[in-house]
Amino acid sequence: MVRNGARSLRINSTAETGQALGAITTSTLVLVWRFYIRFASPPTSDCMLCYEGVGGGGNCGVGFKSSDSSIYAANNVSTPVFGASGVPVTTGIWYRIDAKIDSSGNPRLTDVQVDGIPCGQNSLSLASSSITQINLGSSASETFDIYYDDFIRSNTAGDYPIGEGYVNHFVPTSDGTHNIAGADDFELTLTGTDIRNGDNTAFEMVNDVPVDSSLGDWINLTAPPNATDYVEIVFGPAPDILVPTVAPRSVEFIAAFHAAAVQTNNLRIAYRDNGGGTQDDVRNATIGSESIIYIRKQYAAIPGGGAWTPTAFADSRARCYSSDANPDPRVDSYMIEAEFPYVSLSSIDRKINRNVLLRM
Repeated sequence: MVRNGARSLRINSTAETGQALGAITTSTLVLVWRFYIRFASPPTSDCMLCYEGVGGGGNCGVGFKSSDSSIYAANNVSTPVFGASGVPVTTGIWYRIDAKIDSSGNPRLTDVQVDGIPCGQNSLSLASSSITQINLGSSASETFDIYYDDFIRSNTAGDYPIGEGYVNHFVPTSDGTHNIAGADDFELTLTGTDIRNGDNTAFEMVNDVPVDSSLGDWINLTAPPNATDYVEIVFGPAPDILVPTVAPRSVEFIAAFHAAAVQTNNLRIAYRDNGGGTQDDVRNATIGSESIIYIRKQYAAIPGGGAWTPTAFADSRARCYSSDANPDPRVDSYMIEAEFPYVSLSSIDRKINRNVLLRM
């Protein structure tokens, strides 16, 4: 069951813990987020649906009260404490949940909206501390079957409520303009087949959906003689995703990679907007792993600065380099998850909305 895009998160637990954990790269005193939720089977007891997992033990966030089948601002995973009022929900409907936690003072304040309808604020007497993790589901023993989709978060209080939107994924759809000095610099997996200037085959090594979890095919950086040599791929909509007609609010770049051996080497991956000539290093470091490693980086603006536009996002690019390709660095997958607002109801946007998904 998906609201948008290709996949959603399903948590289907029976008298057991069911949750997805997510660390926040930069700890924050204010956390704002939005997701959509659909109940196939609602919780059979009071529980948390989404909450901050670290930050002084408050476990503040979005709660469900079984006695009135309603969503509340709440705290405490073990025995949820609810705000003064909630919003009733039922099965088979996608609901938009907007939430904000302010842990900058004592008490810690939690605000929640359901499809724009405010719940009563939850107040918890707790010393100020940074939030470093947000969890979907519950760490307590619960029974429910719930779908989550179109999640996005912010550290900016003024972003609350984030409001309507959707997340779509974008994958490599063609090669860009490579900068390759000669033979045996970049190859297709272990085939010995060179990637050459003017080729259009490298993107097929890194376009898996979902991103690779086991070793299959990759761009093999065998021996680029110059640190400025690179293979470039171009992103486009994944299957069944339409070309966006509005600018994204947030773009998250995801990459998977490994190395031929664990000794010191170097892999540089850069993300580049279309046409602006600006790029940013997503990674520039040694790998040290023969198993796949994942990395992600969020871009609220174009890599070189400035607001996203549909043109800058369309056909954006990734480049891989190496200043030390011994042992060989190997790029397994690229993907972008981008969040878009509902701002237009053109015929194309209506079609996107009917498809109605970054990030975790």
